[in-house]
Parts: sequence; C-alpha cells; structure tokens
Amino acid sequence: MNKIKLCSLLVVSLFLTGCNGILDRQVEEEIIVIEEVEDQDQMIISPNLNTPENYYRTVLQEGDYRQSEARGLVTQAINNRLDIKQLELGLMELASTKFPQSEYYFQEGQYLEGSLINRWLRRYDENRETHVEGLNPPLPEGDYTFLSEETEILSSEERRLRVSHERQLHEEEPAYLSHIMEHNYLRDVGDGSIELGGFVLGISLNSVYSFQIVDERGLTHPFEVNLEDEIILEEGKKIASEVLDRVRQRENLANVPIVIALYQEERRQAIIPGTFVAMTVVEPGRRIERWETVDDAHYFFPSSSATANHRDDATRFDNFKQDIDGFFNNYIGIVGKGRYKNNQLQELTIDINLQSNGKAEIIAMTQYITDRLKHFPENLTVQVYLTSLEGAESIIVRHANEQPFVHIYR
Repeated sequence: MNKIKLCSLLVVSLFLTGCNGILDRQVEEEIIVIEEVEDQDQMIISPNLNTPENYYRTVLQEGDYRQSEARGLVTQAINNRLDIKQLELGLMELASTKFPQSEYYFQEGQYLEGSLINRWLRRYDENRETHVEGLNPPLPEGDYTFLSEETEILSSEERRLRVSHERQLHEEEPAYLSHIMEHNYLRDVGDGSIELGGFVLGISLNSVYSFQIVDERGLTHPFEVNLEDEIILEEGKKIASEVLDRVRQRENLANVPIVIALYQEERRQAIIPGTFVAMTVVEPGRRIERWETVDDAHYFFPSSSATANHRDDATRFDNFKQDIDGFFNNYIGIVGKGRYKNNQLQELTIDINLQSNGKAEIIAMTQYITDRLKHFPENLTVQVYLTSLEGAESIIVRHANEQPFVHIYR
C-alpha cells in the first residue's frame, strides 16, 4: 500500500461570509501539505469547517479536487437527481460509523475505473465480450416460433406478439443493479504519512425496472416493472458478495476494511429520494458474515403517507402551513421533505414559493416564518428556503438545539 509522506504544516484562519455557508463562523484549522514519495505529487488536506454536520476533510492533489473516473456514470445510471445526492451524502454518513471524521480524510474513488464499473452494470452475456462481467442477470432466450418463416416482413399481429413476448422476457429477469459508487478514506498512520484506511461501496438498486423495446418499424415501446422490496434486498446482497470478491482482487485493496451499503432508489418522477436499506463491514481476509438493517426513510409533507405513518409530525407541519397561509392574501406554496432515522424525524426541509417579491414583504415573511418554527421540536433541524418568481429570496436554518440562522438576499 503506497504511503503519502507529510512534509509541512500550515495554520490559517478562514471566514465564511455571505451565502457560502449555513453559519457565519470563524474557522481556525490546520491545512496539512503532504507529498507523494514515489512521483512527488503534492497533496493537501483541506481545513475542517466548524459546522454541525461535521464533514470529512478532503484530500487534494496539487491543490485540486480529485474526481473519480467513474463520476460521470452516476447521472447516466440514476435518473432521479434526489437519489444521486442522497446516495453520495448518505454513503459518507454510513462510512462515518466505521471511519470517524476525526481520524480519516475523504477522497472520491480512485481504484475502480469508469469503464470497469460500466461493464459491471451490464447484463451478463457469455457470448458478448463486453458483457461477460455484467452483474445484472441475462435475458432468457426467447421462443419466436410464432413469427412467419416465409417473409421478413412481419404482419401487424406478429409485431404485436413480438413486443409482448420480449416484454415478458424482461419482466421475468429484471435488472436490479443501477450503479456502484466508490469512496476512499485515508488515515494518518502515525509516522508522518497517510494511506488508504477504508474503502466504501454504495450499490444502488432499482425499485422500478424501466426498459424499452424497439419494433421493426423503429417505434419505441417503454415499459416499467415495480420490483418487490424483499427481492431487491436479496438480489442486492448477491451482487454485493460478487463485487466484494472482484474488489479484493484489485491492487492495494486486499488488506483494507470495506464497507458496502445497499441503496434502494425511488422511481424516476419521485419528489423524495430513496433510502439505504442495509450495510455491512468486511475486514481483510473475511467474507460478508452479516448485514445490518439501515432504518432510513423520507416523507413528503403534506401527504397521506406522512399522515398515516407520522401523524404528530404531519399535524405540526399542517399547523405551520396554516399560519403561513394566513399571513398574506397572496398564494403561497408550502411543501416539506422530512428525513427519518430509526423512525424519528431528524431533518425537515421546507420550500416556500411566493408569486410576489417585494423586499418589505420578504423581510416580514422571513421574520414571521422564523418565529413559526416554534411549531417544531427544538431538537429537530429545520431548513426553510423562500423563493419567488425572481429566484431565491431568503434562507432560514435552525440546527438542533440552536438559534436560527437567517439570510435575506439583497
């Protein structure tokens, strides 16, 4: 395992101002400059930000952020941008249970090439060289005896039957694997060097399998299959076991702890992200022995599902909404997205949209909204974004057990 040598230590003071951060706080933290011994690349560890979220410090190469080669695949593989965000941030949060932020530094995945992950995401096909590494199941062989053998021009009935038959084949063997995201965590090994101390993989799984069939006339027929939660989890565990075997064969990854987390996506048009459903920690030389259930969920407010599953929280949001609706005569759109862990609401994000944007009105409403946050428990983090037709107008952030931070855009 290559070590990166520490060569100097600097101390700086940074100030977060304007809208660059949620809180205006002075940060007094070290920047560590390190050097790759073998190729003399200078590495820098970013300063820590004094925020309640306690983010990982990041490894920079020659002062630049190192992107994963597979970074661009995520937007092609996952259709819902909310899922993309939740997969990345949630993976960091789960990683912190094994690799604490105080001891490890973050780096985007540098070991699994984009072309490799792309091959893994395909359907397995032993007859196609580009698909022999595919982790999604092969399509069953079809029986096309119903097609005419006398002519290449199919009748309208034959075209219909062909599309129906191929749809059935896809439904028999849906694709579960959507994406694989890699994160690296580096640590100080105590002799002025840092090295890879943790390897994290997020395996993203479809909850809805979408596919298309093109007929002889070039017409596209889109279809969807809703997948069952139990089968998604079962297939995800099988995929994780195979991914682990392959990763262990990669250079420098045989003797590093690996965290694997299974993420279940939401459907493409969903207004809330999916959730992590299970995770496991695999020490060097070991196989997957047990999975830990991840109790994570998201709800939209107001909605029947939120009312049915979390009535008290839904009632608080309704009371908050009624207060804001009654503040002005103009139409106000108010929606919320709540994140739950272990069946407890941890964070609530509220979006409020106005049709007008008079500054006096914005100031008054922002002040009133800040006061109305008393509807929610003090130990709940609440973020409120106020927008109009002109764009962002103000932001209110109240971290758990802290006073609200308020910024009004000028």
